[in-house]
Amino acid sequence: MARREEALEQKRRELVESPLFNLTFMPSLLLLPDSLQIYRATDAASRTLGYPHETLTQRTLYDLLVETPDQADAILTEARSKPPFVLTVRRPDREERIIEGVIHDLPDYKLLHLSFADLTALHLPHRVWSRVATIPPQRTGLEFLREASRLTSESLGSAHVYIGRLVAAERVEGVVYAAHGELREPFNYALQATPCENVVMSGVCFYPRDVRQLFPNDRELQELGLESYLGAPLRDSFGRVIGIFWIADEKPMPEVRSLQELFQVFATRVAHELLREQAEREAQQLREQLAQAQKMESIGRMASGLAHDFNNMLTAVLGYVELAQGATPEHSPAQKFLESAVLAIEKAAGVTRQLMALARNQPMQLQLLNLNQVVNEVLELANTWMPSYIQVQAYLDDSLWLVEADSSQMVQVLQNLLLNARDAIPETGGTITVETKNVVLDADYARSHYEVVPGEYVMLAVTDTGAGMPPYVRERVFEPFFTTKPRGQGTGMGLSIVHSIVKQLGGHIWVYSEVGKGTTFRIYLPRAHDRHLAVVAAPSPTEVPRGNETILVVEDEPGVLEVATETLRQYGYTVLSASSPAEALQIAQNYGEPIHLLVTDVVMPVMSGRELAEYLLRLYPQLRVLYVSGYTENTIAHHGVLEAGIHFLPKPYTPTQLAQKVREVLDRR
Repeated sequence: MARREEALEQKRRELVESPLFNLTFMPSLLLLPDSLQIYRATDAASRTLGYPHETLTQRTLYDLLVETPDQADAILTEARSKPPFVLTVRRPDREERIIEGVIHDLPDYKLLHLSFADLTALHLPHRVWSRVATIPPQRTGLEFLREASRLTSESLGSAHVYIGRLVAAERVEGVVYAAHGELREPFNYALQATPCENVVMSGVCFYPRDVRQLFPNDRELQELGLESYLGAPLRDSFGRVIGIFWIADEKPMPEVRSLQELFQVFATRVAHELLREQAEREAQQLREQLAQAQKMESIGRMASGLAHDFNNMLTAVLGYVELAQGATPEHSPAQKFLESAVLAIEKAAGVTRQLMALARNQPMQLQLLNLNQVVNEVLELANTWMPSYIQVQAYLDDSLWLVEADSSQMVQVLQNLLLNARDAIPETGGTITVETKNVVLDADYARSHYEVVPGEYVMLAVTDTGAGMPPYVRERVFEPFFTTKPRGQGTGMGLSIVHSIVKQLGGHIWVYSEVGKGTTFRIYLPRAHDRHLAVVAAPSPTEVPRGNETILVVEDEPGVLEVATETLRQYGYTVLSASSPAEALQIAQNYGEPIHLLVTDVVMPVMSGRELAEYLLRLYPQLRVLYVSGYTENTIAHHGVLEAGIHFLPKPYTPTQLAQKVREVLDRR
């Protein structure tokens, strides 16, 4: 028996020492049949598997596989009659490789011969995208993104898949996030010091291992324990970055070019579905605005009917009371009760007047009005009841257009807004800013704001630095009788009446609020032309001088960036466009020709427009700067843009206004 074992072992040694086994280019393993213990491995197998020979001979094939022993046995059994087999091996650094090969018996040696090739580049992309391809075509938009992320994460095992929307140049809002084959709550993050920052700047980036060491300040990478990262920007049809898509793993990622190429193709589909989701979301917002308008219209009709009936009844009651007063002796104790009844009826009449305003049926004495006069009148009265810990600022446009409105109603509107702003500011102090401005609302603005007709408007804005409103409060802020104030401190009618008055005048009101930062109410009233006053017509586009200078436009809102770039190109300028300060700096440093003008948004994450301008002036000392902002000039005063010589253009602006302002800045000495 021992001699047979020795003879068998001698035959095995002769086999493994033969050139046929050692010099083969294909990785091979010799396995003991019963346990799949590795008897010998070729040098090629040792390199592919990542283990030295001494370690391999101490392991079984099961020890190297991702598949369970039962799964591996089933795959190898089938491969004996229907080759090849496909298995996944895990290297010492936890990187997974997909091997394909054949297995056959060596009965004379009582061994199994397993030869294989590393075909990760072929199988890994197919493994991922074949799963995604099973998603039915009916699933689109956010539904597709969720299912595709989940399946991708599941097919890769421990992978994390993230899709985010770019909401600012350096800030991402999570849309979909999956890990370990399960959907999880998506998170938001800033791009600075993360692999995603490079994605936005330079396109696809790939870190197959050690990504946490490369980006130690990326909190998400550290907390999630990620080891590898593959990311790409999501772009719209104009090439503008709209989001981020990345796959990261807790283990190293194979450096497979085909995986990166298919990832880019898949990113295009993800971008398309993200745009679809955005369009559906905007449509839903418009539907909600329509529903709100219809609800307010229904409430108004109901209020109108109630006010009519109440007025009739109050008229009768008041008449009876006055008759009773006349029929009662002058010094009768009943006279006091009747006088109290008259006061109560007058208060009730005040409620019906509010209902009439809510119904947009309140009589108005319309006249051509300069809102600056209303602001000055109201602020003078507000000084008598505004607490000392609140500072009130007014910034009024000296060349303000006229509107057609009722002066007393506009006083009521502004008083209500100031009262709400006052109540929102804590006793620690704050600021209320009242502003007027001429604005032009364009078609893009009207597309996302129900009932808005593009045209010229006068804006009245009231901004406070108070507590702000959460979304559920902001959505109901104009509803009658809705209030967050304690019982007895508010009726919930003030903002409803403001909304109704503005709507009755053909205007629009929008509220912008963030918890802990404050609230802005913006009212837009249509411009009215006084036939008795000379009206200066706006110059037509043909009257705007053209130019040939080079302009760098920096804007983190994709739609605005596109409009500004195309406008200036049509007027003859050479335009360099950047969607973030970081991209603008890169363009400026690499551009070999002079840059004559910087047109930049003021308020941007990470780096403000002012900081960007100061840096670029070191590279181009003769550079002119034009600031633009969706905030008004005075609201952004704390950004340091209001000193002498600063050029500013408020949003929204028309293409003609932009071209005129650019020419004005370039021509000014």
